[in-house]
Amino acid sequence: MTTPTKTNNRLGVTLTGTPESGQQVTVEREDTLRKLFGTNIPEVAEGLLRHCFKVLKGDEITDELSGNDERMFIVAAVAEIKPRDGVERMLAVQMAATHVAMVRAGRRMAHAENLAQVQAHTNGYTKLARTYTAQMEALRKHRNGGKQTVTVQHVTVEGGGQAIVGNVQTGEGRT
Repeated sequence: MTTPTKTNNRLGVTLTGTPESGQQVTVEREDTLRKLFGTNIPEVAEGLLRHCFKVLKGDEITDELSGNDERMFIVAAVAEIKPRDGVERMLAVQMAATHVAMVRAGRRMAHAENLAQVQAHTNGYTKLARTYTAQMEALRKHRNGGKQTVTVQHVTVEGGGQAIVGNVQTGEGRT
């Protein structure tokens, strides 16, 4: 007998099933998935949930191997990012999928038995880590409108020097 993934009270969703029987999703409230994915459109929330499952291997979406089950993690990871719009929703799913793939590659790297395997898995792991970093940067830029923010924590002005506090722009307005 299999034990279904328990309801996570914070997420309000229960995920059960196997690749053969299909996935069953039970939600505490009608708007649970929409809130998790940050959308008012049910079809978008349901589609993104399916996308979360599609990137997982069969042994990662089954009640039969609860120690390997990644369903709740991938949904929780997307919810943790708190996507604000369509771009962020899709990027959040990609980031969660990339993270799972990176952990998978790390596991393979750790269990490699010869140099060729170590090199292949290290290469894959490195590419996934770089991809994840690029995804985080894309999310940051999207949220900040492409603007970078620099915060100065400590400024020392020596004798005879001057300090300016505020936005400084040069080259504009000169004739």
